[in-house]
Amino acid sequence: MDLKAVLLSTVRGQRQRTRATVAAMADSDMAYRPAAEQMDFGTQALHILSAWATLMGALSGQGWVWDQGMTREKYPTQEAILKLYDEESARLYAFLEGLDPEELAREVETPWGKKAPAFALLLDWVAHECHHRGQMVAYLRCKGMKPPEY
Repeated sequence: MDLKAVLLSTVRGQRQRTRATVAAMADSDMAYRPAAEQMDFGTQALHILSAWATLMGALSGQGWVWDQGMTREKYPTQEAILKLYDEESARLYAFLEGLDPEELAREVETPWGKKAPAFALLLDWVAHECHHRGQMVAYLRCKGMKPPEY
């Protein structure tokens, strides 16, 4: 079994679903949040991209840099966020395609003390994206909008 091919296929599928979810929210509702303590819809979308950029940096030896500059101030509209999704998705796919089996198996230490193979962290990030997309789907439903079908 080619684990990298499975990983790439999974990431591509999840990213397409997330992008479709972002596209389903009206631009005028990108700042919507069901409760004050929650991230707004657009911030949820940017948070996903920022987390992936952080992981790519960490796996590339650049350290765990959490502030990737992907803020609502910099990307205030749905169009800007979708453009960033396309750019960051291309960067993520190229990064994953460039990983060799040794890099996928390399143990990585996280800032929270977890040690895991890079492959396991990549799967954690897929789960993280799915979690936030699920929140975004709930936001769409709260606004009376129909989420995309997968």
